[in-house]
Amino acid sequence: MAMSRATRYARYNQGEKLEISLFPFLSIFLCVMGVLSFINVLNSFSTPQKIELTAQLEQGYKVAYQIFSLPDGIISVPPTKHLLKLKTEVDESDALVIEDILDRRSQSMQRLESHQGSVMNLALQPDMDSILETMLDIRTLNEIALKANYLYEEFLLFGIYPNGGSAYQKIRDIMSFTPDATSISVGLEPLDSNWTLNLNPNLGPNKDGTVE
Repeated sequence: MAMSRATRYARYNQGEKLEISLFPFLSIFLCVMGVLSFINVLNSFSTPQKIELTAQLEQGYKVAYQIFSLPDGIISVPPTKHLLKLKTEVDESDALVIEDILDRRSQSMQRLESHQGSVMNLALQPDMDSILETMLDIRTLNEIALKANYLYEEFLLFGIYPNGGSAYQKIRDIMSFTPDATSISVGLEPLDSNWTLNLNPNLGPNKDGTVE
């Protein structure tokens, strides 16, 4: 059937066609996105987020020995809670070893928890003897748990603040020289500079980031 004249005319007509502009919609959309981005940036400066340091960070049977790396040094947060249970599952000689490690860790935690003011002020430069002792303690505890067929394994979890890479790298350099560190799993987590540290989950931080 031959195409009608009107149909051919409509098909080949080169006249003006109806066009819809998306400019108003895109303009409004970009303005809204800009306002939301500005609010998000403003909140990051005016309301710092809070991260709670806890010695009992667990992933199944694995327990984290946390080391927070800051520009001024490190803050170590050793786990203690599960060591009491582990001590009851091993022989007497291993129990004495665990008790010695537990005593030293408890003293370290007491120093952190009793500090009045910002915990960030407690950062210390990494000490080689202290780092080597930490690696030995973690390896010893993991071997004792393995020998007793007890599900417990400690791993190192580094929290890196901006400009805190120097202290972290120093620790990793020390770890490379000791066989005690070869069997220890290591985790790494970047932290925001606006986050504050709180060792007591029952207390919130003040406006200046300190805990009373």
